[in-house]
Amino acid sequence: MTDHIKKTVSPVESIRGQITLPGDKSMSHRALMFAAIAKGCSKIKHLNIGADALSTIACLQKLGVTFQLGKFTVDVESPGIHGWKQPQDGILNCGNSGTTVRLLAGLLAGQEGLEFTMTGDASLSVRPMQRIIDPLTKMGADIHAQDGHLPLHVRGKKLTGIHYTLPVASAQVKSCVLFAGLSAQGKTYVEEPQLSRDHTENMMKMFRIPIFRNKDILSVHTLRRVIPGFEYSVPGDPSSAAFWVAAGLLLPKSRLLLRKMSLNPTRIAYLKLLRSCGAEIDIIRETKSLEPMGDVVVRSSVLRHFQISGRQVPGLIDEIPLLALIATRAKGKTVIRGAKELRYKESDRISATVEMLRSLGAEAEELEDGMIVRGDTVLRGGRVDAHGDHRIAMTASIAGLLSQGPVEVHGWSSVEISYPNFYSILERIGRS
Repeated sequence: MTDHIKKTVSPVESIRGQITLPGDKSMSHRALMFAAIAKGCSKIKHLNIGADALSTIACLQKLGVTFQLGKFTVDVESPGIHGWKQPQDGILNCGNSGTTVRLLAGLLAGQEGLEFTMTGDASLSVRPMQRIIDPLTKMGADIHAQDGHLPLHVRGKKLTGIHYTLPVASAQVKSCVLFAGLSAQGKTYVEEPQLSRDHTENMMKMFRIPIFRNKDILSVHTLRRVIPGFEYSVPGDPSSAAFWVAAGLLLPKSRLLLRKMSLNPTRIAYLKLLRSCGAEIDIIRETKSLEPMGDVVVRSSVLRHFQISGRQVPGLIDEIPLLALIATRAKGKTVIRGAKELRYKESDRISATVEMLRSLGAEAEELEDGMIVRGDTVLRGGRVDAHGDHRIAMTASIAGLLSQGPVEVHGWSSVEISYPNFYSILERIGRS
């Protein structure tokens, strides 16, 4: 049963079948932004069509970039980054998308003569923006926000390259500074404490933008040439795949084939972690490139408990709520530490995850920077508040497949942000 307030997910005995994943959300944002940087026509295939990517499109449209959307393909016509125009009202609404505001701020900071106010919804307006304000200000940007939160005021100015060490590993902050470096005089260096998602630098290499890596330090030069339009196909989203991986592992007599998934090493740490705990996960038909891709087969498995430390968190950041759910069925006690960054997502994901697990009958303890989850638990079902967070809503929905009784997911519509057809797939594989 479904209504506008809640969605009820009932338990199933097993799941089987194959799933074509949505386009990767992180890469969809970046592909759209690179198409806007480029001059001329670009075609992006298998684009993620969730609300977050649509927020990026809406912002770029106001800069003078035009889009023709098909079902999974978008044609882009751009005057190039130096031809962007001033929006009439000067406002760029980023919706719920942290990626949109943080990456786009880096591109806009160096656009002399243009001025913008970047806004967002209630959830985005409480997420921290000082982490991009600090490095951009050091580059000479005119960028301000009250108390480090939206609205963010950006007036394009001439920037100067800097050497910036990220306080915390963050692909969004790293990408923001690298994008600003394209408009800055001299070289821009970004040093990261741990490797985070590397899609931005991979795409820069694809489009022959001068970027280099020396151990933990990335450097980018001023962009002096015109980037021509391009064609790009977005791989399947491994973070979306994680929900089906969990269902396939934990439900008996199950087998799932996940098609054309990104196998970027910075995105599949959760597969390696689960394999080390006994998960039957096989990668087939792998194609190797800057953004490798392949099909993934998942089978029912008996799992052992696991530990997650701070150094592992950047590679697991999106999957931790789901891994906590998996831990309820693993043998032993799972401890997750060094994940305080989860408190600054669409919800406080540490608190929301522990609250969800407890409401379903699991034993979970909240820590300042993580949680402890006891395994060998039979979930009873119940009511879950997703707190407007798509990943909590989807994790609770997978829990509904595994529980003794139904799970009511309140706030389920937040799933539209990243995975609009999630529930139709859930219903299909549950019947197979």
